[in-house]
Amino acid sequence: MRPSTLAIAFGAGRALIGVALLAAPAPIARGWVGAEGTPAAVLTRSLGARDLVIGAGLAVAAAHDRDPTMWLVGGVVADSVDGVFTLAAGDRIPSNGRVATTALAAGAALFGAWLASAID
Repeated sequence: MRPSTLAIAFGAGRALIGVALLAAPAPIARGWVGAEGTPAAVLTRSLGARDLVIGAGLAVAAAHDRDPTMWLVGGVVADSVDGVFTLAAGDRIPSNGRVATTALAAGAALFGAWLASAID
């Protein structure tokens, strides 16, 4: 599969995650950091908006034969920060959320970095 096709799919997937974070912040915040209420919803929706924009920007750039590297780099930085700080929170957040989020963030950061290097 061509890197540009992978970039479109990766961006679309990230945008869909952003939509889910915007639409249903409560269960995601509860599972990820064990927080509930308006402050948790605000932060989760902010994260969702960020992922929606990065994902959509990546997908549109790749679909229109524009260089998506900056979108990929932005995603790698965001995912790395998410993973590092989720892991660093240790036992102060639920272990399932910590492990799942760290694994998802690390996988996305690694794939994004590889994809950025594979783009023509």
